Amino acid sequence: MASTFPTSLDNFTNPTATSLLTSPSHSLSHSDLNDAVEALEAKVAIGNTVLGTYTAYTPTFAGLSIGNGTVTGSYCRVNDFVHFWGRAVLGSTSTVSAAGVTMTVPVNLDATVAGNFSNTFLGQVGVRDDSAATSYSGLVTAFPTFANIVSLQVQNASATYLTNSAIVTAVPMTWAVSDVLWWNFYYKAA
Repeated sequence: MASTFPTSLDNFTNPTATSLLTSPSHSLSHSDLNDAVEALEAKVAIGNTVLGTYTAYTPTFAGLSIGNGTVTGSYCRVNDFVHFWGRAVLGSTSTVSAAGVTMTVPVNLDATVAGNFSNTFLGQVGVRDDSAATSYSGLVTAFPTFANIVSLQVQNASATYLTNSAIVTAVPMTWAVSDVLWWNFYYKAA
């Protein structure tokens, strides 16, 4: 029997202590096991695509012009599960616009996460005002109708309940050199 993995799980016949080398066939048992191991290796992969290995990814932003600032980020995909983290440190020519900050993701979001389920909470955003030594918390949310974009928002405590506010020119503070925007979130891939 040839390996059927990863379509289905193999069901090998195990020999007993009293089995002859022909029942089950000794050479066929080795062949089946070798096929199964090769199928596992093909599924897990090699090199930079090894299960659990992170790959560098620099997102494209809207509402944030990085200028001479720096952006670092990495993602890991395991089957349909994607983890993406990173940070942007503003430089002297970086700007945040009044439109709200969004960014591209390394792997498109599944339709059950994006689209009709916009504003689905995916993970965390952090903002660090370097000059005031103050930090702010926020959320990464799915962006309406786009499978490749997420919105970065901060939490606003000005009412009875927390609400989300777009990160813009003066929210949560006036952005300046060395201020940091970071993200850490998980989602189901398309």
